[in-house]
Amino acid sequence: MKVDQQRVAKKIREIRTDLGYSMAQFGELISNSPKTTVNNWERGINLPKEDKLKKIALLGKTTVEELLYGTPEEVLTNLLKDHFQLQVNPAFLQQMLVFLKQQKVDVYDEMTIMEFLQGIMDSGMLVERNDPYLMYSKVEGTDSLYTAAAANDPLDPSPRYYAYVDVKNNRVHLLPYTFAKRQKYLYHNFPDLRNQIEIDYFTRAFPMLGVDLTKSRIIYYGFERAQEKLNIVEYSYNSQSKRFEVKNEDTTNFIYKAFKSEASRMQIYFLKLK
Repeated sequence: MKVDQQRVAKKIREIRTDLGYSMAQFGELISNSPKTTVNNWERGINLPKEDKLKKIALLGKTTVEELLYGTPEEVLTNLLKDHFQLQVNPAFLQQMLVFLKQQKVDVYDEMTIMEFLQGIMDSGMLVERNDPYLMYSKVEGTDSLYTAAAANDPLDPSPRYYAYVDVKNNRVHLLPYTFAKRQKYLYHNFPDLRNQIEIDYFTRAFPMLGVDLTKSRIIYYGFERAQEKLNIVEYSYNSQSKRFEVKNEDTTNFIYKAFKSEASRMQIYFLKLK
């Protein structure tokens, strides 16, 4: 299993600062390592040797495996993302971990875990695997603009949304596609992102976009139904409830101007239809 030295470096720095030690003080605890050595660990230049990793893990109340590779949740999430291009819902992830523990399978044994995941894929056990979900296709000539169509939906395979993906800030902006069959419905019906199936519909392909679900925000551009008044809603993922929450704060700083402008044009068009 590959070690991400920058992630390890960040974790070592967190352990040291959480304990309130300077680099020199921390080095003294770890086999009298000099300050320059601790600095190199925290910059990701090199890794501590095994005996020192054990002491650092002990101080951080963790294990060497978690220090090097991440938590079991992170390991499974990354394997699903990197090898299967999938993102499963958190509840199912926990079920997988419980099963692995019952079978006494080491989650850090990469080949065994890969065989386990492949078995799940082949058996069709993945929850909601065959339900429709949005697949994002990059618009040619752009870096961050996509169209989003529903995979596994033979009745309407055409695009439903434009998506602007702000990877740096884990934000996905969604605007109903100009030529969508149910365009007015999409503008008027804001998603209920407290429902796991609906969350999965919008987010299953997030790993392909480079978006981290646990830090993600979705900005949805639509209309208040009665007066066709422009309404832009921001949803923020809550890692504790494993649901999205509507943010009531001002979204002005997060708005993608091109989407707001297109929504405003559609607002005028719908008002003329009345």
